[in-house]
Amino acid sequence: MSKSTSGIPIATVQRAGLVTTQDIGRIGFADIGVPGSGAWHQARHRLAVTLVHDHIEDMYLPYPTFEILNVGLSLALHEPQVIAVVGSADVRIDGRPAVTGVAMHISADSVLEIDHLGPGPVYLALSGWQPERILRSAATDSFSRLGGPCGDGAPIKRGQDLLGHPDVETRHVGSFVRAPQHSMNGMSVIAHDDGLAAALCEEPWHVNATARSGVRLSGPELPMPQPIPSMPVVPGAIQLTPDGTAIVLGPDGGLTGGYPIVGVVASAHLDHMADLEPAQQVVFTRIDPASAAEEFNARERAIASAIVRPDALT
Repeated sequence: MSKSTSGIPIATVQRAGLVTTQDIGRIGFADIGVPGSGAWHQARHRLAVTLVHDHIEDMYLPYPTFEILNVGLSLALHEPQVIAVVGSADVRIDGRPAVTGVAMHISADSVLEIDHLGPGPVYLALSGWQPERILRSAATDSFSRLGGPCGDGAPIKRGQDLLGHPDVETRHVGSFVRAPQHSMNGMSVIAHDDGLAAALCEEPWHVNATARSGVRLSGPELPMPQPIPSMPVVPGAIQLTPDGTAIVLGPDGGLTGGYPIVGVVASAHLDHMADLEPAQQVVFTRIDPASAAEEFNARERAIASAIVRPDALT
């Protein structure tokens, strides 16, 4: 179930807010009750990974990142690494300002400091980091208590050593993200219940709370359907609760649920959930499955073309 980590200490955590280890998640284990989990904002995670590795087209690469949700992260580097930070953050190397969205070489005995600005998560990729994996993934699942430094779903802690290998390879240094990833408040919904979905889209909803397990919203009073038997659910499913609120399931949400389902957020818009903050408003719009597939493909093309390599400029 668990793959032992090999390597030497490449860094030590000096400071950590709410920070977890993430990757693409535990794909293929839903039949034994294990959620996928994985990066909350998949585009930022994939861009950070690709800046220091290869093949943006392959979304199933198992490379890990740090997902920084608040405060920040500081690392004392013991070995050279190629790093990249993607998201809204202040970055410093040995006290000097550094940039986001660029692959940088950081030497041994350096200190990397990242202060989270938001909205949404910030991702840090290190080229030689090899965290322990459970069920083929290093993702920290706060709901199922899997992954993390101790294998129990706990976040990164101060004093933790990161194991891996030194990296003096610099061929990706200078690679950068062509354009910033813009957030948006609107999300498209594929209807599960036509009547409820129409009512869902009539007025804005207010964000009450956010977590990796889901986003809780309050808004217009919708007619409450009859209770339903527990059924399979996926990230992005919009559930109506008896108190009139709605929950949009996140990557750490459960695999089954008994609340009535209004619809499912289109895959191309799932990342926008990660940028929502309490007191914000969100507007839902209806979309048909064919249009949702077109938007997903357009998003994939945009991500695939976002990285510029140094050799492409010569």
